[in-house]
Amino acid sequence: METLENGRRQIMLSPAAKVLVSFVQRAFETALRLPGLILLELWWRARMQGDDVLGVEWTKELMKNEQVSSFLEVSRILEFVHTRNFDESAAHILSYSVLFLSALFLLLPVLRLVSVYMHALSFALFGFAHYMSIRYVQLEQESGGEIVLDDFVKLERHGFHFLAQVMIGLTISCLLRIQSDLARASLAIFCAPIVARMCGFPVDRLMVAHNFATSGIMLAICFYLLNTGPALLLWIRRAYKQLRATLVVRGVAGGSMAIWRRLRIPSLLASAWVTLWCLRVYVEVSKRQKVIEPLEYPLIVLAAIAESTATPLSLFGLAVTVSYAAKFILQGARLGLIGATEGPQTHDAAAVVMQGGYTEGLTLVLLCAQTGVLGMKLAPRAFLLGLVLFIVMSALMQSLFELLEPHLLSLGASHHASRLRHVRALILATILFAGPFGMAYAIARFLPLDLWCVIIVSNCLLTSLQTLSTVIVYTLFLIETRAAEPWERLDDLIFYCKAGTRALEFLLALVVIIYGLYASFFGQWSYASAFVLLIHCYFNVWRRLQSGWRAFQLRRKAAENIQVLARASQEQLRKLRDVCAICFMDMVEEARVTPCSHFFHGACLRKWLFVKQSCPLCHADLSLGAKRRRPTSAADRDDDSEEGYSSEWESESEHHSSETEYTMASSDEGEAF
Repeated sequence: METLENGRRQIMLSPAAKVLVSFVQRAFETALRLPGLILLELWWRARMQGDDVLGVEWTKELMKNEQVSSFLEVSRILEFVHTRNFDESAAHILSYSVLFLSALFLLLPVLRLVSVYMHALSFALFGFAHYMSIRYVQLEQESGGEIVLDDFVKLERHGFHFLAQVMIGLTISCLLRIQSDLARASLAIFCAPIVARMCGFPVDRLMVAHNFATSGIMLAICFYLLNTGPALLLWIRRAYKQLRATLVVRGVAGGSMAIWRRLRIPSLLASAWVTLWCLRVYVEVSKRQKVIEPLEYPLIVLAAIAESTATPLSLFGLAVTVSYAAKFILQGARLGLIGATEGPQTHDAAAVVMQGGYTEGLTLVLLCAQTGVLGMKLAPRAFLLGLVLFIVMSALMQSLFELLEPHLLSLGASHHASRLRHVRALILATILFAGPFGMAYAIARFLPLDLWCVIIVSNCLLTSLQTLSTVIVYTLFLIETRAAEPWERLDDLIFYCKAGTRALEFLLALVVIIYGLYASFFGQWSYASAFVLLIHCYFNVWRRLQSGWRAFQLRRKAAENIQVLARASQEQLRKLRDVCAICFMDMVEEARVTPCSHFFHGACLRKWLFVKQSCPLCHADLSLGAKRRRPTSAADRDDDSEEGYSSEWESESEHHSSETEYTMASSDEGEAF
């Protein structure tokens, strides 16, 4: 669909097409700016090493492969560049010129950056034309003799090289948008040796024509740079003024964030790190002569990760990559659970997806900064990075569980959810149950056992245990949903299931403490391990024990309160013919009567009393009536006695409001357990 606006043709795209176009634009801009960040990373590595200003050793190791080194004779080019006798000042100039090039790649607008790439490609084509000219001269010197162009076959080599030089000149003319006819003709100056040879120029003098063409093209490049250089300097000055104005108007923080978003720094960091990691994997695989065993692949991947993470810049790149991967996994899990069009997501799911990725990336950066990964050698760095990545994967598993739990429980209580949604949720539950066991096996298989490994394994087993508990509660909800009457024992079963889960979690925490104490007394003791044990004891042992005991006390008190409430008789239920105000289902067989003469299902009222010790309708205090009454049958009492008790109960409730508030607060805390 096309429209005309202000004399310009605009194409109206669909939302999906707009998203695709935006993605392609972002990917294209990221690819254009990527060399700048890679140059900055290599420069930073060279500065950390103290020598090797241009990253000689790294590039030489990369080019050890025969296929790569043979292409354009890269090893000879590197040898020419890195064996010059530069003095110290020239080396510093060359080093900081890398920073200048990196800044150009990162800060130039896209159109200017495309122009830079066009010029770079043109210079590369000039080099290729120079190579073709030398090759032609060498072939002619090897053939020797006089040239006789009396046959089409004899014109083949000359015609091919002539056509190649013309096409190279035409391509450069299109890339640089040269308008002058004389300048266009000068681009094919490397045709001079070919024309001279076809005109009978001696073979031993043919190199003179080639040298003439090379000198001419160098002069042309020099004049071109002198003409375009001032414009580039003016643009740099203008860009500096715009950058300073942005920082002044928006402030340092706001201006930095605007530049951060405009340059898409996170995408650049992730792309640069992935590129370096892929190159390292290629080098590690290509230098191995024997067939790689399946168990060696994780070691190769881990070694490549450690080698690619050597500076703070690459560490942030790894963190952003992990953050993107975690967010992608959480988004995929959300789409798998809820679907794109099957309804709105819950608040918990939205919060998990919104915060997804940031927790994992921040955890990785903090752990690496705390352990000093960047200052270590390759072997210990690989070990610690593997440990940190396992911690991040454990956190990701926990985020997936937080996404799954409310959705699975809502499916268990839903009457209209499709079977496909149940199947997808159960598949994710199976992955979360079996995946942590695989992580625990990998930790025990590839990493030496220490306190950190035990903590990670306990977290993995904790995720599996919580997933199993959630599936059991989901099954109980399914059974209760399909029952004709509310299941009075459902809440007790759910409590027993969760209490058993908390007890096993408590035992896992105790195992970690016991191992930590053993390692501290008989192994290597450190302040970091002692601090971790102290935090673990407080949050995972003492707080859990405290909350569990409080929840048990509140539940026992609520059970006592519900037991003293009278049961409604069948005659009362038939006369009432009402629904429960909590679940809105008919009260046919069983109900409880509160002192304020309100009727509820016993199971529904029990659940309510676990949260609040008050009537759901009139909010009258029910805890005092439970203390002063004894179990009686509703069929044996008359209406007058009910009214007398109700008035007595209401008068007493006014004197104990403070106790009610304390009970309600305690119930709210116990519900968290």
